[in-house]
Amino acid sequence: MVGKPPGWCYHAAVVITALVVAWWVSIPFPYAESGVLVILVLVPLVSYWIIRLIVALTRDAEAVRHRFLGWLALPVIVGGLWLAVSADLPFTARFAVSQASMERLAQNVLRGGPRDVPTCAGAGLFPMCGHIAGEDENAPIGVELQIIDWPITGSRCFVWAPHGQPRAEDYEYGLRHLTGPWWGCRGWDGW
Repeated sequence: MVGKPPGWCYHAAVVITALVVAWWVSIPFPYAESGVLVILVLVPLVSYWIIRLIVALTRDAEAVRHRFLGWLALPVIVGGLWLAVSADLPFTARFAVSQASMERLAQNVLRGGPRDVPTCAGAGLFPMCGHIAGEDENAPIGVELQIIDWPITGSRCFVWAPHGQPRAEDYEYGLRHLTGPWWGCRGWDGW
């Protein structure tokens, strides 16, 4: 039918792609994979929508106007994703929901002292493994909580440093102050 917007399978693909991108940017330093996903999946989906809209408008513009809300779904989803990522909302929301649980995990790791095996647990919306981070005059600076999101490499982390600022040289690939004793960090991951 001329003028008909893409169907529910198409919109489901766009929504799933947007959710995966939002998940991959909901950490202190976004994964490079999110950009790859945008280029390889979202750009072709948007291109298909544009081509289909142009064809529909040239064949029967009146039908497109009657189905305006169906055509509006993609720009709303992609525009909402762009605004959310630009404002860092996925990370801000995930961190805010998880902060109290992460602090409890960090305190447990600190109380347990240095170990050969890191303490792993779910902390709010983050699966994590924690270990004592750096020492300053024989006292730990804090706890590093490594994010272990599946299926992505564990190269992003948080540092809870109630006893001072983490050393920048320990995190040469990125260190970002978040709030209070919380810092976001990034290790080398090949990207």
